[in-house]
Amino acid sequence: MTSSPSSETADLKRRYQWQCRRGASEVEVVLYAYLERFFDHDTAEQRATFGRLLECHDVDMLDWFTGHGEPEDPELREFVAGMLRRVAETN
Repeated sequence: MTSSPSSETADLKRRYQWQCRRGASEVEVVLYAYLERFFDHDTAEQRATFGRLLECHDVDMLDWFTGHGEPEDPELREFVAGMLRRVAETN
């Protein structure tokens, strides 16, 4: 039996769905894939880091998601690498 996300997690997810809307479709694809497949089951820390990622500029995320750069912040860098790995494994 799969547990459903808490109402707080569901509310946060709905807010983040709006924040995933970006000018670059390549960025949207990755953000939405993570949000739909992993967000509900990740830890509160991982969800908070995803929230920090959503505060970043599209052009930076595009570079990170296409392997042309990486975040300077070590926690964000680790999260992005893991997120990309997880999203790629499930495609």
